[in-house]
Amino acid sequence: MGEFRRTPRLNNGHNGKGTPGRDHWGRALSCLVAGGGVQGGRIVGSTNAKGEHPVERPLKPADLHASIYHVLGVDPTMQLLDQAGPPSWRPTMVR
Repeated sequence: MGEFRRTPRLNNGHNGKGTPGRDHWGRALSCLVAGGGVQGGRIVGSTNAKGEHPVERPLKPADLHASIYHVLGVDPTMQLLDQAGPPSWRPTMVR
């Protein structure tokens, strides 16, 4: 898994000043998860036909983390407080 993927379309070399290519694209990405008790052979969510953005079951990194915690036996709803206070997100386990 990576923290980003590449744009669905090639750019023009940034207005003719470089080699055409693909930029970073954080709106949609894929992730392969295996082992550790994770159920295999599943596809969770989808993007539009061009891979531009999620259209079915959009998830956040916190959701992946909660799933990893679950298979490791760590309560994903446990809150660890620091000087900044409680986290503002509430993860959902992917099942």
